[in-house]
Amino acid sequence: MHRNETITFAGTRVDILVTGDETGQQFSLLRITNPPGVWTPPHRHLHEEETIYVLSGQVQVETGGEIRALSKGDVVILPRGQAHRLGNVGPEAAEALVFCTPSGFEQFVREAGQTGTTAAPAQAPDAEALARLGSLSTRFGIELLPPT
Repeated sequence: MHRNETITFAGTRVDILVTGDETGQQFSLLRITNPPGVWTPPHRHLHEEETIYVLSGQVQVETGGEIRALSKGDVVILPRGQAHRLGNVGPEAAEALVFCTPSGFEQFVREAGQTGTTAAPAQAPDAEALARLGSLSTRFGIELLPPT
């Protein structure tokens, strides 16, 4: 059993709950806490599917020309290769579980983020954080896309 890690990644707090090392690389499980108004850059995962289960707050998912509003108890499955972006459209922090199959995304979060135990800053990622994402994304099979 590993100790949970807390990482600030693209303006979001990420708690790595289960790693690929624990599952034979079959999956990883993350808990994300996203401040109001913070969005991921548009991107696609070339190696893994993401299943997102909203624990609290309001999450908006933009994918395939469709916009989905999610709240507590809602689930969305994002197949590998599908372009998407996620954001918190509510007035309070949103929290969700992110199940990645196979594992590997948690390694990207570790390398592109900053380790710490404090809550994520309530702001979008700065230029330095975006540059770090861009420099590591290809190695981890993440394709960053132009803003929509």
